[in-house]
Amino acid sequence: MADAQTVIVDAVPFVLVVEPQQVAGVVVASGGQGPAGRQGEPGPAGGSAVQRLAGEQLSALRVVYEWAGVVRYLDLLDASHIDQVAGVTLTAVEQGELVNLQLSGPLDDATWNWQPGPVWLGAAGTLTQIPPLDGHLLFIGNAVSPTRIIINIDQPIALAEE
Repeated sequence: MADAQTVIVDAVPFVLVVEPQQVAGVVVASGGQGPAGRQGEPGPAGGSAVQRLAGEQLSALRVVYEWAGVVRYLDLLDASHIDQVAGVTLTAVEQGELVNLQLSGPLDDATWNWQPGPVWLGAAGTLTQIPPLDGHLLFIGNAVSPTRIIINIDQPIALAEE
């Protein structure tokens, strides 16, 4: 760099002056893997997920409602809580633990065997493709493959008793 010259460019309406500068070299070396960080908040791609406190022991892939700061299984016959859908559980937890819930978007599970079409709320928070005949009709989403549903929870519809 010591023998580099200053360059002046005279171009109307400006003058450009370029001077050589000494730049310190930077060496980047690879290092070892650091310690794992804390698990982040749930957030599946294309979906919406939250964490809530379990008010009872919960299994994965069940519909729950939220009331008084905790979530519990939602049943299609539960008229008192049918409007308080919190989402679908992503994990199984014990009472008092945080549970991940998905509110919308794609949800996959290798054990499922869905047919293309609507998925409804069943008994005790289960998912079903058989629409109920009593209680409430609550659309949870659409099966788009045997192992994937797209969650898009709709308003419940009270079914007339026969």
